[in-house]
Amino acid sequence: MDASGKPRLTLCLEWGFWVVLAAAGYWLTFEFDEPLDIYRFGASGWPRFILVCIVVGATVQLILGLQKGRRDAAGPAIDSETAEQAGGEAEASARLPVSPRLLGIFVLPLAYLLLLPRTGFFFTTPFFILAFLWILQVRRPRLLIGVTATVYGLVLLVFVRLFYVALPVGNWPVFYDVNNWIVVAVRSLFAGG
Repeated sequence: MDASGKPRLTLCLEWGFWVVLAAAGYWLTFEFDEPLDIYRFGASGWPRFILVCIVVGATVQLILGLQKGRRDAAGPAIDSETAEQAGGEAEASARLPVSPRLLGIFVLPLAYLLLLPRTGFFFTTPFFILAFLWILQVRRPRLLIGVTATVYGLVLLVFVRLFYVALPVGNWPVFYDVNNWIVVAVRSLFAGG
């Protein structure tokens, strides 16, 4: 175990997750690997660089975690009595390699990306922001609504009104109509001047 109580298997599983995720991303870059006149590495240059950085970062984290575990191996171990005294929480986290909250932090963006082409950016994003804040344990209603409205409003202002970026509007009929209505409303709201 390392100093934070993570077994070596958990450290290796985390490293494996990041490597598999980066490899999948790298494989996807071949779909848009086209040469660009203004950038010699092509359209996939920066995504591939970031994916390599993810693998390097995960490897460094694994090595540091394993080294720290070796240094602290002589320290006191957590026995089952101590785990029961901590309310069983340490015992439960020892059984699960990943906490439900951490799992939600990774699964929610994947679900968002899966829904985005179908339900559209403008409809799905506020729900994603709310759910992500909830996973991060923000529970005060005013804060939930305020942060969601502020972030969503800024995103709409920047991407719809200032830069006119074409974000996905969904391909499911009702969601397509709602997303287009939001785009028209935002553009007309900030029009003028």
